[in-house]
Parts: sequence; C-alpha cells; structure tokens
Amino acid sequence: MLLRRVIVIISFLYIERFMRYLLLLIAFVTHQTSATGLNFWESSTLNSALASANGANAGDASVLALAPSSITAIEEPTLTASVTYYEVTTDYNIFGNQSQYSVANPIPMGFFVTPINESWFFGLSVYSRTAADITVPSIPLVHPRETRVQPILVSASPSIAYKMGTLSIAGTLEYIHAPYTLEQTSCSFGNCNTTTSQDTAQGWGAGISATWDIHARFSMAFMHRFESQLGNEDIDIRLPAITSLYASLKLGQHAQWHNSYSHSQWDGKGITYNDYIDPIGLLTGFQDSHRLATSIEYELADWTLHAGFSADQAVDQFGGIDKRYRLGVGHKLNDQITLNLAAVFESYSKKQANVEGTTLVEVQNSGAAYSLGVTYNF
Repeated sequence: MLLRRVIVIISFLYIERFMRYLLLLIAFVTHQTSATGLNFWESSTLNSALASANGANAGDASVLALAPSSITAIEEPTLTASVTYYEVTTDYNIFGNQSQYSVANPIPMGFFVTPINESWFFGLSVYSRTAADITVPSIPLVHPRETRVQPILVSASPSIAYKMGTLSIAGTLEYIHAPYTLEQTSCSFGNCNTTTSQDTAQGWGAGISATWDIHARFSMAFMHRFESQLGNEDIDIRLPAITSLYASLKLGQHAQWHNSYSHSQWDGKGITYNDYIDPIGLLTGFQDSHRLATSIEYELADWTLHAGFSADQAVDQFGGIDKRYRLGVGHKLNDQITLNLAAVFESYSKKQANVEGTTLVEVQNSGAAYSLGVTYNF
C-alpha cells in the first residue's frame, strides 16, 4: 500500500509538469487551428472515434472531457495523450465574388487519472473545448476589410470524483486560458495594410457530473457545465451552459454501443470583439444547439474497432445541421500501453442568405481530422 502511494505521488509530480507544458503548447499551436461551430468536441483520439458519445464508459483517462464521474471505473493511475490534426476549408460566395480559405494544424491534449483510495479519485485534463479560426473576406460597403478572428479557449480542469456503490459523482473546476487574435487587412488603390492585435483573457468555469452503473451491461452518465464569462477591454466571451446525457450498453462479449445527447445554451452567448462587428454572425449564438451522437466499438483480441456518427445543430443565424462521420482503431501493445487512431470527416450545412430568390451570401465549410493517441497505465 505504501509503495502504491509513493508511485501515485511520483506520477502526479511528473504529470503536473507535463500538463503545465501542454497548456502552453496548446495555446501556441491552436492559434492557427480552424474550428467552426464554436463547440469543439474532438477532445481526444478515442472520443473522436466514438463521437464523444462514450461518457458513461471510461475507455481511457479522456473520459474526463465528457463525464468526470466515470473515472471511478479506472483502477490505476492512467495517462492519456492525443494529438489531432484538424483541417477546415471555407468557401465564400459573396455578391458573386468567390474566395476560399483553408487552415490546418495539430492540436495536443492530455488527461491524467489516479485513484486516491477505493472511494475517491482525482483527474486532471488539458484540452480545447471551444475554438474558432475564421477569415471573413472583404464585402464592399458592408465589410470593407478582410478580417481574421482567432479566439482559442484552452481548459485546464482538475476533477474530484467519489464512488458509493453503483453511483459516482464528481465536481470539476475549470481554468480557461483564452489567447485571441484580431487581424484586419484593408486595401486601397492596390496598396494593402494589415493590422494585428493579440492578447489573452482568463476566466473560470465549473461542472458537476454523475455516473450510474445500472447493470453489468448498462450504464448512464450526466454532465452539466455551468455558464461562464471572461474577457477584458478588447473581447467579451460568454460560454453557454451545456448539459449532456450518456448511455452505454454492452452487446455480447465484445461489443459496446454508446449514445449521447447534449444541449448547449448558445442563444445570446458567443464571442464579441470590441473593435470588430461580425457581419455574418459566425461568432454569435442565435439559437441553442442540440447534439446527437452514437457509436459502437468491437473488441477483437488486442484490437478494438470504432465507428461513430454525430449531428450538431449550428448556432449561427443560418442554422442547419453539421454531420460528422468517424472511424477508429485501437491496439493494446501490452498491459501498460494502448495506441489509438481516429479519422473524422465533416459535412457542414451550407450557409445562405437569399433575397427574392437571389443568393447574396453563401458560405460552405468542409473539414477532416486525423488523430493519434496513447494511453499509459502506471
């Protein structure tokens, strides 16, 4: 018992240093990362492959991003690290003028879970759950300057979970680190001038979760993130309350079926730059978002196959449903190390503004993500 506690303490010291460096790394590289829809659900390789529908089942430590109360199923100190290469291309047709913008970069994430004793568990996560990198082209008279906005919100979240029989509950405190960029280019008579402003905002958030192992084959989980606000004299960030429900069902000896529903209260929330008026409303929530996701995983010896699908209601004034199709594979190298691969293919709803049958503005996004993750059990 004493040796186990020493191992946990040493592991935590190394993990704390790792998480600190990861926080700085995420803030640096995601300045160039594109994500539409504001909510960024690709929190880890396994979560991406399973459409983030697996909150009631602790496949690895990244369940912290979905329902921290589920970490009580993890019996030993566990570290999960992932990197996701995310690419989005945006095509604009504004008053007949066509343009295209594409951005891609890797996004790192890290999660650590350790049992404290038979009833108490601790988890620490660092990942991005809200992000955007949007370039809006010049629109004559309405929006004369081409503008790029890059608010990236990185969460560093410790969680404490308590297990009592078949029920587990958890509380999460969230520190939000929000680097942001506003870049504007104006052109006149062939001469172009670009101005760039960058800074960082900080804030706090919190969440509660519960997991109920109803049966050996069936479990459910609940997660609620409270509304939070942060900003400074340049930017105002209002994050919505998000409520998620999860259910996992074992199908025979080798398969599991995961499902989830999430409600994000984006109406009236969003990100506002004081020196920029969002003409298309891509950073503002005009309605709440409802998300449905389903996935299945099948174990085959040391291999696990994953497939999933998710549908998100867009929160901007154009609305629509964004669909994502997912595939993944995991391989257990030994009792300590598991590797995961995932691919996500996105089909975004087309954004159109029509007047008397004539399309004035059309915005079409397409994207893909490829992810590599590793889990180490101490």
